[in-house]
Amino acid sequence: MKPHIIAGLDIGTYSIKMMVAKSQDTSGDLEVLGLAEQSSGGVRKGAVVSPEETTRQILFLKQKIEQMISFRVREVSVTIGGSHLFVAPSHGIVAVSRADGNISQEDVERVLQAAQAFSLRSNTEILDIFPQQFIVDGATNVKEPVGMRGVRLESDVLAICGFTPYIKNLTDAVLAADLEISDIVPSPLASSQAVLTSQDKELGVAVIDIGAGTTGLAVYSEEDLIHAAVFPIGSDNITNDIAIGVRCDHDLAERIKTEFGSCMGSKGRKMEKVQRPDGETVSFSLSFVTHILEARMKEIFQ
Repeated sequence: MKPHIIAGLDIGTYSIKMMVAKSQDTSGDLEVLGLAEQSSGGVRKGAVVSPEETTRQILFLKQKIEQMISFRVREVSVTIGGSHLFVAPSHGIVAVSRADGNISQEDVERVLQAAQAFSLRSNTEILDIFPQQFIVDGATNVKEPVGMRGVRLESDVLAICGFTPYIKNLTDAVLAADLEISDIVPSPLASSQAVLTSQDKELGVAVIDIGAGTTGLAVYSEEDLIHAAVFPIGSDNITNDIAIGVRCDHDLAERIKTEFGSCMGSKGRKMEKVQRPDGETVSFSLSFVTHILEARMKEIFQ
């Protein structure tokens, strides 16, 4: 049986990543064929602000991975991030269409479509909707209404929405790199798909994904998505704080953060040293760096 090729593209503030895998229909297991990363461009706080620059970086990345896997990548699923993403609850109601009162899949699709007919502020659009519950003739908390009998079908949904110009910038950047888009996935949901099991979602869980420029949040309960958000603050804020506190450039501050950083209090005033590319040595207090990290991480979690 012919394997199914899947490609994913993650456009972040700090870097752009692409992975290509193949799935055998028989087992459903994935085999990673290639993974590549390229420094980001044209992206600010998770949103594409300069499509042309982002396209250039995607083309570099595409070339890297195609050399690795020895065939062309034609289609990708792409993540979308940025604090312009938001959620909005909505409610839909329709009459059951069949004369015998049996609820069909068509009725479910109609009520979900009805739930999307709500007023959005200017320049925003719906990316995806997630049903919370169905209501059949007033009976609530129905998960699978197909096959039930009723006269009226209602649905409560959570819609994930975004700023239309940023969505267009993202799609323009990817399409200009000679790639078709099979799906656009909000970044908090992509993180959830990567790390959560059905049991996690059933018990109730929050996923926090701290990136360079943004922090994504997705909350689940009884397997349903109940909230999602992207905040315009991330690990790059920590790097900037260290650069100011230690009086060094951004790249050196990033090194200090990744090599010496900790959120746990450091006793004493132990001094550490790092060497710049020009050979000059920079000394800093480890407890001071720890204090910066701890304060910024508290802010992010609060």
